[in-house]
Amino acid sequence: MPPRLYSAFFLCFTDYGIPESVGGKYEVVATVLYNEMLGSIPNFNNGAVVAVIMLVPSIVSILLLKFLERYNIRYNKISTIELAKNKMRDVLCVIGSAVVLLCVFAIFAVIFIMPFIQEWPYRAVFTLGHFQDVLRDNTLTAVYKNSLFVAFLTAIFGTILAYGCALVSARSSLRGSVKQVIESTALITNTIPGMVVGIAYMLVFSGTTLQNTFFLIIICNMIHYFSTPYLMIKNALLKLNTSWEATAKLLGDSWGKTLLRIITPNMSSTLMEVFGYYFVNAMVTVSAVIFIAGARTMVITTKIKELQYFMKFNEIFVLSILILLTNLCMKGVLFLLSDRKKSESKVKKEKNIMKMRQVTAMMMVCLVAGSLMLGGCSAGDSKASGSSDDQVIIYSNADEEAVDAMKETLDANGYEGEYMFQTFGTSELGGKLIAEGKNLEADLVTMSSFYLDSAQEQNTMFQDLTFDYTTISENDASDFYAPITKQEGAIIVNTELLKENHLDTPKSIKDLADEQYKDLISVTDIKSSSTAWLLIQALVSEYGEDGAKDVLKGIYANAGDNIEDSGSAPLKKVRAGEVAVGFGLRHQAVADKEDGLPIDYVDPTEGNFSLTESVAVVDKDNGDKADKAMEMAQCIIEKGRKALQKTYPLAIYEGEKDSDNKSAYPKVFSEKLTADLLEKHQELSEACK
Repeated sequence: MPPRLYSAFFLCFTDYGIPESVGGKYEVVATVLYNEMLGSIPNFNNGAVVAVIMLVPSIVSILLLKFLERYNIRYNKISTIELAKNKMRDVLCVIGSAVVLLCVFAIFAVIFIMPFIQEWPYRAVFTLGHFQDVLRDNTLTAVYKNSLFVAFLTAIFGTILAYGCALVSARSSLRGSVKQVIESTALITNTIPGMVVGIAYMLVFSGTTLQNTFFLIIICNMIHYFSTPYLMIKNALLKLNTSWEATAKLLGDSWGKTLLRIITPNMSSTLMEVFGYYFVNAMVTVSAVIFIAGARTMVITTKIKELQYFMKFNEIFVLSILILLTNLCMKGVLFLLSDRKKSESKVKKEKNIMKMRQVTAMMMVCLVAGSLMLGGCSAGDSKASGSSDDQVIIYSNADEEAVDAMKETLDANGYEGEYMFQTFGTSELGGKLIAEGKNLEADLVTMSSFYLDSAQEQNTMFQDLTFDYTTISENDASDFYAPITKQEGAIIVNTELLKENHLDTPKSIKDLADEQYKDLISVTDIKSSSTAWLLIQALVSEYGEDGAKDVLKGIYANAGDNIEDSGSAPLKKVRAGEVAVGFGLRHQAVADKEDGLPIDYVDPTEGNFSLTESVAVVDKDNGDKADKAMEMAQCIIEKGRKALQKTYPLAIYEGEKDSDNKSAYPKVFSEKLTADLLEKHQELSEACK
């Protein structure tokens, strides 16, 4: 089985992003694994079982490749083969290739269009403002430097690792059992999804000096993408004449000299391909890195994941273009360095080609040196800006509005430059809390309260707060956290689509089960997003569990393939005009309406139920830093609530009043929100699908 065919099979088998985005209701093993590992309630035990099951195809492939090895062909003589000229064939091939390329690029055209549009799809005015904003953002340029640093070192050491293992397997005289270990390891690594690799590294290296370091990210990338480079190099080595080593030995050369003088020069093209493979994948990977990157070691893809959480698609596409251009430049350099550029049939151009390759090699050296300097400068800039070991690290799943309000509060009260904010999606941060416990990089965490309860119950990782507060509801109070916001659910509508499709504006969640909204609504799945819990709380509270099931069955039938895994996905689809109605977070729809988009929100008559997010201090024995983290938590609660209530209107503490943009039907579920209650409502939801 050719290595590219093998790689393509397992890339499809283990891929999560594409099935999650366009797969609708059809589940694949990778989406099941994600829901177990990073659903609204992580279950690492079940996820581990699914991950082991995913290794079964690799066992079959090992046996198959072992069988096919007997058919390998070695080339004793290299000859040039040229196809006979045939204009008709060439024209047809060009046309066919052009059609295929056009179809591929048409899908990705949006990446090159949206960054130049002021507001897609409503304000189609050309602008370069999005590019200027990204280039002026020091945070984004810093993560780009980090990405170059990681990609170059991954490519260098990954190529060395793959080449060394392939030499042992294909050209050494070691025992077959040793070679089989390398072979099996290479094949297995290709079958493990990136998020499993990331979680494994997070669990194994939690609490060690390698945690949240560039070194760990580079090692993870090298192992994660080891299989394809190894197979490429091994297959190329197997095609080389086996007598070279014996002949060189007879002439007095050592094996090392033979490797440098004969084997490696004949492998240069393959090694360049492997270098490029590692570099490109290190630039674009996110699934594994998201779990092991720290606040100071974020790379560009993890930043894109963060921006996706905030729905900043303009910045996402600008950064995506930057990654694309970087990878294309690297591919161009490698092409010039490759032996395939050399044309033996044109002797007159030989010297020019050699000069070109020498210049390109110098450029390559400069790029590598530059990446190392960028990595060092990035760390230096970080320290210069106050990002030293004394800086308080804050992990948060909060929305942009909440993060901005907390930053403004801390800066206004003397903490500017003394902290670093790092945001995550709820599921990613929840996984880190459960897996890392007290070994978490963060000193301060803002997170959904029920997640904090679960993490404290499992890991006892938060210290009791040293300041007093009094909440309006006893359910919001805790010894180790203090609530910062309450996020409410609401019905979100696209006013233009409602008119276009002659739809009634829904007044209640129950209305979403009406057949007039068939295939025109979007909701979230409670197994993967806690936003859906707001909808189910409202239904259970108003109609009881049996009544809630009846309504929920109708809603799911109308939603069809628009049952989403992300809490912000319904708003995205309503905003893009893919559906007319959705259920999501109220404050996001309020912001869109204020921005002049054709988005409105409806407070359902069943009630605007809410999820509380709170701040907690990680229990670490780090002296003054721990005290400062506690002071910051107190500052956010006592001095930041006024700014927070501009976006999140509900009063939480005694003495507060609901702000002017409060919801029409604020309600609180009769039971305290816990992980056990969420699991119970998940079972109810699954029974309705």
